Amino acid sequence: MTTTLVLGAARNGKSAYAVSLLAAHDRVTYLATGRGIPDSSDPVWRDRVESSRAVRPEDWKTVETTALSQALVFSRHPVIIDTLSHWLWRVLDEHGLWGAPAQAIHTIDPLVDELLVAYTSLPHDVVAISDEVGWGLPANTERERTHHEVLSHVNHRFSAQSDRVHLIVGGRVVDLSDAPSLLGATRAVSPAFS
Repeated sequence: MTTTLVLGAARNGKSAYAVSLLAAHDRVTYLATGRGIPDSSDPVWRDRVESSRAVRPEDWKTVETTALSQALVFSRHPVIIDTLSHWLWRVLDEHGLWGAPAQAIHTIDPLVDELLVAYTSLPHDVVAISDEVGWGLPANTERERTHHEVLSHVNHRFSAQSDRVHLIVGGRVVDLSDAPSLLGATRAVSPAFS
């Protein structure tokens, strides 16, 4: 069993790369954490969902959920989590945690603890995908700032627990698996990591 965290900027091929990591498996559970295909008022999102589905083999099982820990525990095949970024946005929204990033981190940490236990305990491969914070437009709203700060925390925690960490940049895969983790060093410095 191997856990892999795939990081990179939004819309740069992370999902397709994650699919390629598990392409040798006949059965894979694909955990889609974004909202499903919306009504026709959002054609851009509809196109993204449809193109994501198009790169997956038809016999892979897709589960649209934010109950990731439960979905991991019940999976019987390798799993792709697409994405931690969308999952976090939906959890922050569901719990109304947009006001203070430190409070949001404190509130979601038990969920992340539970998720990491499931992520690292399965007898089959798991690939988690997430956006690398700060690669894109700057956060302009309170929601975006909270999401960025909390996602940075979630990414650090997943990175520290993953067997492999791959960064997608410039159409290339950079293997960060042997790079030191900053999680322990940043805990003493940043309130976001306490």
